[in-house]
Amino acid sequence: MRRVGYWLSEKKKKRLNFEDQIPTFRDAGIELVKLNIDKSLELQGPFDLILHKCTLFMVDAEDGDEQSLDAINNIKEYISSHPDCILVDSFESIEKLIDRHEQYKLLLQCNLLKSESVVYTPTFVELSTKDRETNKQRLHEAEVKYPFVCKPIVAHGSSASHKMAIIFNEQGLDDIQPPCVAQTFHNHNAVLYKVFVIGEKHHIVERPSIKNFAAMDRSTIYFDSNDVSKPNCANFLTELDKEDLLRTPITPDDEILGDLANAVRRELKMELFGIDVIIDCDTKKYAVIDINAFPGYEGVENFMEILCDLLNSLMDKNNKVKTENERLSRKRSESSEAGDIKKPKLSNGNSGLQPAVCFERNPDTHEGDMLLPWKQPINGLLEH
Repeated sequence: MRRVGYWLSEKKKKRLNFEDQIPTFRDAGIELVKLNIDKSLELQGPFDLILHKCTLFMVDAEDGDEQSLDAINNIKEYISSHPDCILVDSFESIEKLIDRHEQYKLLLQCNLLKSESVVYTPTFVELSTKDRETNKQRLHEAEVKYPFVCKPIVAHGSSASHKMAIIFNEQGLDDIQPPCVAQTFHNHNAVLYKVFVIGEKHHIVERPSIKNFAAMDRSTIYFDSNDVSKPNCANFLTELDKEDLLRTPITPDDEILGDLANAVRRELKMELFGIDVIIDCDTKKYAVIDINAFPGYEGVENFMEILCDLLNSLMDKNNKVKTENERLSRKRSESSEAGDIKKPKLSNGNSGLQPAVCFERNPDTHEGDMLLPWKQPINGLLEH
């Protein structure tokens, strides 16, 4: 039985119905162990893998909270002391998603999001002041257009991360609450596609979203992105105007979304995340508007079974690498012993001669070459 330690917030565990799924994990050969991350993990282990969502601790630790910092360090120290233990996902990867501005810059590095691609991220800029003239200049330089969505700079860790605003004109610039990211709003017929990634597999779920808007003389609209994108959400912001109801619905291309999931996974080096995608009404291009670490996976059938498969697959690969490294280590050791310099014993009658030095030869080398030391090699649901 493999031992998997886990830490999830109470809210997360309830949303996933996590602890009721212990029999599912047991059937997959996994013993789930709830971690107390306020204490050293040494006495709670050993663990083959640690599964977590510690984004709240990560944000609080960044703000100087010592208890949160200690909790994060407890996990880091265990992984450092036990390098064979897998962490899903690494703190280094998740950190790239916590700051929205850094997250969007990272998206620009994905090969799939080049200028000629049908996938892109809307223009964006970080705003760190309430000064209207400064913000006007920054928006202009970044080619952010009205209307735009103002999002908190911190993308994870609290309910405040989902409090957003749509700003329609220059007067609305006074409503900016820095630090934040301004992202150009693109009309998408009030439909959001959540691409839930579980290792090499992904699942696409359709959700409600903000209706179509244009730059206009109206006041700022405030909303909570969690409320707007809930399944079966009934909200004036998600109800299309009459003229927009005549637009032909756009069916997403699963191959495009699959390639996107694969490209982002490669860039982030993560196993569990979700991508929020909208399709522009006019250009029909796919806009990536947010990425979330270890999302809720609502709407994904048999998520726990798929998660178990992923964790077992990661542990299988880890064991295979460990076995191969041990084999290479033995081979290097044997090669090193075979290549040791041997000095022949000389008789007393030859004591005046200089001792001869003999080298063993590799049969694949040229005559007279020494044996070189061993060189170690440098080390539905849809599949990508």
